[in-house]
Order: sequence, then structure tokens, then C-alpha cells
Amino acid sequence: MQQARDATSGVVVASRLRCADTHWTRLFGLLGTKEFPSGEGLWLKRSRQVHMIGMRYPIDVAFLDDGLQILRTISALPPGTVSPRVAGATSVLELPAGTLAETGLKEGARVEIEGDVERPRGHAATLTTAISNVALACLYVFFASAHFEFARRTGHWRTAMPIVVLEAMLVFVALTRRPSVGTSPRLRDWTIGLVGAFLPLLLRPGDGPGPLARLAEPLQAVGLLITLAGVLSLGRSFGLIAADRGIKTSGVYRVVRHPLYAGYLLGYLGYLGVYPSLWNCVLTVGTAVALNCRALVEERFLARDPAYREYLRRVRWRFLPSVY
Repeated sequence: MQQARDATSGVVVASRLRCADTHWTRLFGLLGTKEFPSGEGLWLKRSRQVHMIGMRYPIDVAFLDDGLQILRTISALPPGTVSPRVAGATSVLELPAGTLAETGLKEGARVEIEGDVERPRGHAATLTTAISNVALACLYVFFASAHFEFARRTGHWRTAMPIVVLEAMLVFVALTRRPSVGTSPRLRDWTIGLVGAFLPLLLRPGDGPGPLARLAEPLQAVGLLITLAGVLSLGRSFGLIAADRGIKTSGVYRVVRHPLYAGYLLGYLGYLGVYPSLWNCVLTVGTAVALNCRALVEERFLARDPAYREYLRRVRWRFLPSVY
């Protein structure tokens, strides 16, 4: 556990200091907490401004430079406000209101931080996961409803239902995924993952099947089967964002690195062939780009594990054997 103390006086200003060093832990910070117990502190790295939007209580704030010297302090920063941006600051120390006065910590003093890093748990990760899960589930309900209504009205159950089943598998494994032992903190990686998951749920059947429907239907079926095989091989290790939920190398993962994405792409291409429209074309191309980027991001993130590097060496192809 880390501690923060005044380097000159030796007074401990935070006996239990947690570190927020990712985009999401900095963004959510103390959100969701009802109180900030005396003796606790939150150290926001790579930050020179803080917000109090959604907070329930005031806090003391100290802005630090690279040498942990205090450039500016704010006592009892109230909820609903945003602090000034402090030039030269590279991190921020958040403390319970009244701590600055009680400890005598002032501008110009230097802070010492010692001990093992303890990162915030629960609030940021739980809130982010809950929001993405609820959004994914709601969007799927609208997606499935639109296709069920279309099939009921037109009788095109055979062409409309495969994509509904395909997305149902994605949503199911996403909502039941096991916790990760490490998740990419990069905002770009989160954006890529969420775009790849959410875009296909905006596909719509439009006016009905196009002239290539009979040729495209088998693509949907093959995509559905590959996705099912991928789900059976991956189990609950699926995730929307690049994360370590265990290395999977069995089943269809012995053939390509990302069989699920290959199945999705075939299914989406088949859907586009059945229901051709500019809207569906844009969404399909966007999804294909996002899934490819997602595959690259996951490989980069998991390559920290020697076992996965060996897997990359052994299995060369990402989506399609001997092609890509």
C-alpha cells in the first residue's frame, strides 16, 4: 500500500494512497463513492486538471510536477465544478476535505510517495462494464425486434433470422464473459472494441431481399457455423475490449487466430448480399475495419505473454487460412 507524506515535515497526508494511471480510472476517479475517509488519497497520474461532476462531497486537491513538488493547492473543491488547468502539473493528489489544513501541506512543498501501488477497484471498471452491457443488450433488443417484425410482415424468416442468431451469440458471450486479469487501458482500444461490437446492431433489412439473396444466404449460414465453433472454443473468454482472459489455442483457434471475427465477417457479408443498401454497405465496411483493428489490438496486447507469442508464431493466419 502506498503512502504520501510531506518530504520536509514527514507528516503523512495519506496513509492509504491509491493510484489512478489509466484513462478510465482517472475519468471515474472517486465517482460512485459516498465518502472519502480520513487518511485515504487518490493519486491521478498524467493529469493537470480534475472535475467534480457527479461527486457527492468536496475534496482537497494538490497539483504536482514531475518531481512531486506542489504547484498549486485547492481546499474543499466543491461537487459539480471543474478545477483550473495547472501548467506544469503532471499529476494530481486528491485528499479528503480538510487534509491540507490539518497536515499543513502547502504550495512549494514536495511530496514523497512510497510503498506498493494500489489501484482503485470496483467503481470505474464496474460502471464502465455495466454501461456497455446495458447499451449492448438494449441495442440488441431493438435489432432483434426490427428483424422479427420484418420477418413476420414479409415471411422472410430464412433470410432475416441468421443474423439475429449470430448477434445473439455475440451478446450472450459478451454478457457472460469472465473477468479479465488485465485489460487494455487505451481509449483507442476501447473505441475500436465498442465500435466493432455495436455497429452491426444497426443493420436493417430495408425493403426486402435483393437479387443476390440466394447466393448470399450460404455465406450467412457458413458465418453462423464458424461463429458457433468459435464460441464453443472460446467459452467465457470472450470480451469486447482487448483483455487477458486466458490464452485459447484449441478448437478452431488452431486454424486461425480470430475465428469469431471471421465468422462475423462472413455473416455480415452474407447479410449485405441478401439486403443490399448503402446503409448496410457502410456499416459492413466499418465493421470489417473495426474487427481487423480489434484483432491487431488484441494481438499486441496479448503478445506480452510468451505463450501467446509462441501461438502467433505457430498460427500465421488471422481470419482466412493461406489468405490473411
